[in-house]
Amino acid sequence: MRSAAPAPRVIAVVGPTAAGKSDLGVFLAQQLGGEVVNADSMQLYRGMDIGTAKLTPEERGGVPHRLLDIWDVTEAASVAEYQRLARAEIDRLLAAGRTPVLVGGSGLYVRGAVDALEFPGTDPAVRARLEAELDERGSGV
Repeated sequence: MRSAAPAPRVIAVVGPTAAGKSDLGVFLAQQLGGEVVNADSMQLYRGMDIGTAKLTPEERGGVPHRLLDIWDVTEAASVAEYQRLARAEIDRLLAAGRTPVLVGGSGLYVRGAVDALEFPGTDPAVRARLEAELDERGSGV
């Protein structure tokens, strides 16, 4: 009897702020011949280094980090777009025989990358209506 090939391995390091996720992710990627795939919703943005505790290039220990600094802060992010990009990175790494190490505190982003979740796109008309309502009423409760 033949055993099935092992399932592709994707490691996710998740947890609260300042729990040591980034350092653990780098360590695991170094030990397993992998790369870090960012799953922190704020580290997707360029220029959000200090407020997000984004690792410096030196702190990354030579480990490639994917999906960092990919959007300008003026761009609206969506879980659906992140999901598309993250899955493409995961597939690319697995095809190359590398271990993807997802690192971040954004649980929805991690789940979007690895679980069978579908996210509908944003309806531009609904968004415009809600933004107009916000402008009219303000954000006060």
